[in-house]
Amino acid sequence: MNPIACIVLPTYNEAENVTVLLPMLFEQGARMPSHALHVAVVDDNSPDGTGERVRALMGQFPNLHLLSGEKKGLGEAYKRGMSFAIGELEADLIFEMDADFQHDPVLLPLFVALTSYGFSLIIGSRFIAGGATPNFPWNRRLISLVGTRLVRFFGGLPPLTDCTSGYRCIKSEVLQKCDLSGLESRGYSFQSSLLCELIRNGARVIEIPIVFEDRKRGDSKLTLRDQREFLSNLLRLYSRRRRK
Repeated sequence: MNPIACIVLPTYNEAENVTVLLPMLFEQGARMPSHALHVAVVDDNSPDGTGERVRALMGQFPNLHLLSGEKKGLGEAYKRGMSFAIGELEADLIFEMDADFQHDPVLLPLFVALTSYGFSLIIGSRFIAGGATPNFPWNRRLISLVGTRLVRFFGGLPPLTDCTSGYRCIKSEVLQKCDLSGLESRGYSFQSSLLCELIRNGARVIEIPIVFEDRKRGDSKLTLRDQREFLSNLLRLYSRRRRK
């Protein structure tokens, strides 16, 4: 039996997207002969019926799973999904991915292939050579670039180009060494916290270029609260780094 690769897909009001995206993900799963692909949708009780759309597809895709719960932010959704992937599925690889088509599913087999070369953390970078953010507002691009530099400085990271990317593949053997409960971020800054924790626990990292497209359906979930949390989390990263 092939080892399992599990995509953890947090959703909130993504009913339009999941109906189209989930079949695309399993289509790419057929291009991963080394792994069996599972998808764990972590839905925060979306009022638009996202959960119902996922349940309707579970009969068609037996490796599709739905985890419902209260809305507590992106970080908490990822923690629940990763715990399920490791504890229930015993997954070998875990993906982080958005449900808004800004992350191209075609790259999934490449992520998996790179793990066979000894890499335990593969990051889809918007800013490495070959990456792109077409039609990205200049202010959001600037925020992402500055954010990466700040995370590298406060977290003591190697010279990565995209520390806030949400498209990643992680070997579970490294993820299990991390204390996810100790990551205080609940929102988008969970990504930078997790990155620092993975590298502290010996993750061998490589970045690959991605084209970060515009959201095609639904609304962005990034809020002013998320931006404030990101800044306050920098101090926690530095403090955690000093303690370690």
